[in-house]
Amino acid sequence: VHWLRAKALRDRWKEKISLVQSEMDWTCNFFLWKATQWGDRMRESLLKQLPGHACYAGRQSQMYSLLAQDAQAAF
Repeated sequence: VHWLRAKALRDRWKEKISLVQSEMDWTCNFFLWKATQWGDRMRESLLKQLPGHACYAGRQSQMYSLLAQDAQAAF
């Protein structure tokens, strides 16, 4: 009985590790996607000659890029 409980506990931890690794990948991918999205918005704003919008979008893009770098370094 004790062996079965220990095996079940080990299996739960294996699943937990797999889920956490997947969540870390999803987080990095999300930050990269948002950085790209804001970068596209910045380029659109520059074409429309909206410097304020472009500046804001550029800051957002940089913020998400830095978040992605930090997440990749941490994970």
